[in-house]
Amino acid sequence: MKKTTFLPYPLSLLTLALAAPVHADTTTNSVELPAVTVKATKRDQPLQDIAGAADVATADEILPRGLHRVDQLDRVFTDVNIRQRSSRAFDNFTIRGQSSPDFYNPAAQLLIDGLPQDQALLSQLLPQGLEQVEILYGPQGTLYGRGAVGGVVNVVTRKPDDQARLDATVDANKRGQGVQLMASGPLVPGALFGDIAVGTRDDRGELKDMYTGSRLGDNDDSNGRVRLRYAPDGSPLDVMVTAARDVTHSDEEYFIVNGNKDSRRVLPMASHYRLATNSYGLHVDYDLGPMVLSALTGYQTRDNERTVFGSYTPEQQRTISQELRLASRQAPGNTVDFVTGLYAEDLDFKRQIPLYALDSHQDIRSYAAYGELTWHATDRLDITPGIRFEQQRTDVDTRFAALSMDNDKRDNATSPKLGINYKLTDDVSVYALFSTGFKAGGFTRAVTPQNIDFSYSPQKARNYEVGFKANLFDNSLELAGAAYLMKIKDYQLSVGPVEGQYLQNVGDARTRGASLTAKWQATEALRVKAGVAVNKSEFRHYQDPTGASSNDLSGNILPYAPRSTANLAAEYAFELGNGMALIPHVGVSYIGKTYFDEANTMVQGGYSLLDAGVSWQVNRNLSADFYVDNLADKTYAVYAFDAGAPIGTAYQVGEGRLAGVRLNLSF
Repeated sequence: MKKTTFLPYPLSLLTLALAAPVHADTTTNSVELPAVTVKATKRDQPLQDIAGAADVATADEILPRGLHRVDQLDRVFTDVNIRQRSSRAFDNFTIRGQSSPDFYNPAAQLLIDGLPQDQALLSQLLPQGLEQVEILYGPQGTLYGRGAVGGVVNVVTRKPDDQARLDATVDANKRGQGVQLMASGPLVPGALFGDIAVGTRDDRGELKDMYTGSRLGDNDDSNGRVRLRYAPDGSPLDVMVTAARDVTHSDEEYFIVNGNKDSRRVLPMASHYRLATNSYGLHVDYDLGPMVLSALTGYQTRDNERTVFGSYTPEQQRTISQELRLASRQAPGNTVDFVTGLYAEDLDFKRQIPLYALDSHQDIRSYAAYGELTWHATDRLDITPGIRFEQQRTDVDTRFAALSMDNDKRDNATSPKLGINYKLTDDVSVYALFSTGFKAGGFTRAVTPQNIDFSYSPQKARNYEVGFKANLFDNSLELAGAAYLMKIKDYQLSVGPVEGQYLQNVGDARTRGASLTAKWQATEALRVKAGVAVNKSEFRHYQDPTGASSNDLSGNILPYAPRSTANLAAEYAFELGNGMALIPHVGVSYIGKTYFDEANTMVQGGYSLLDAGVSWQVNRNLSADFYVDNLADKTYAVYAFDAGAPIGTAYQVGEGRLAGVRLNLSF
């Protein structure tokens, strides 16, 4: 497998950081939690004012723990489970019991600075210049349309501005190392700004060939990003252009087949891939005073040169999206705040299996108009209605040897919403919410000679929810709770044998659950965040579309929907004087019993993962993070399927214990 050359340690930067003057901490002595503004609602809103469940994790909560990928965010967010399925290119997001049983039709949307991301990027590295990660729980069909049944995750980065910055991070652990470098600042002071970021990671695999014992499962990743921002002082115009590229080489797609997960010995059938993605974005804001007009354009390409179980199945995808949005600025005295917009997307997907002379091409076009407003009926009562109209057309062209098949499908969806938020006091609010969402219909994209030209209908969800948010003890404690019932019609599930699975509608499902989260700034030194969620996602009426079984699976638990999740993170800062500090931290995440199939025959019992570490802040320019992930070296399955005779059940397992150190330099 091709390896990425590891960048040399930036010793000159380290020397400069150590030589920098030490400054005393001049921050205000306050134990209040900082006010949080959420951008994922497409208009800046205080977290407390949102009629729905939401959460925010800042960079300070994520990066010191050694979390550097999107698929590690379930360690900081409750009621979320993100696990690899087959490979990092096909991670599975489960939010509130809504999972992605098909690699190409996710139940949650990922956005970077408001731009939707390719579903193959759910395990991508967190971007440099990270500010915070936001999550909106439950169906978000009104604002985001298809693919937001479980929720939305929005990653927010720091825009380049007039301040010159240089950041470098060097990470080394027992399985590999990585480097990230970022430079940002003015190109034309007061008008034109830019940043450039490059990074690389090289991770050695934990897997072993079951016959020879040789190491398998290596991964290496190289990435780069360039941004230019034109925002002249005093001008209403703010334009930012982004270009990014990421290339991953991996041979991780192997499976344990003898049931002994602890050995990490796998069946050595050729499995590797090269995933190359290019992302381009144009974000234009024009300040109209009480409103902001925004235009967001995204273009992404994905090339996945994949071989799995010895079968070469390359895929290519090209996606262009365009959104035009008008949003009010929230200000005291507003009677109404609103956001409205138009959205269009064209997704072009190709998959080949050269061995069988199979070639499939799909063009998926969708168009939408949406609007949402908040009526401040009184000083304490907000009413938020919204609606989205969306149409999707799918055209498919499949060639199999001498056989040619063309087909098309058109689907329409209307996604209404109504939220009510009432402030019992200035610090405590309650809400009730009705929201809707859907996963689009279409034709199977994982096309093989066994499943050519299967179509499926949209999956639709209605969510009924009540909850509360509270800021207590002079804003040092934040509490949030929610209880919800989600009814799902025409649930989509991958059916058939694993070598030829295809997406179909299998009946109706229901999800019931509740969650409670807390953030506590106990003292200036001690910060704690905790959350717990319980969930029951089950088939209400199951109909086997294959006709292969007469078993009624009604009442069974949905695949990849854990019954409970919990998180706890705590840190304590020991001030050492002259701006120096030691900050030990600990994190625990729990994932309850999880089934991997609709028959509930393949299961991973509940398990906890313990992370710990300490951050050493030398001065404002230099810090070091020492961390250990999965301290107890827990072995757990993340994916399983019935491979048939003679293999039987095939498993993939999560990462074992990982100890490392990260050096952070900034100027």
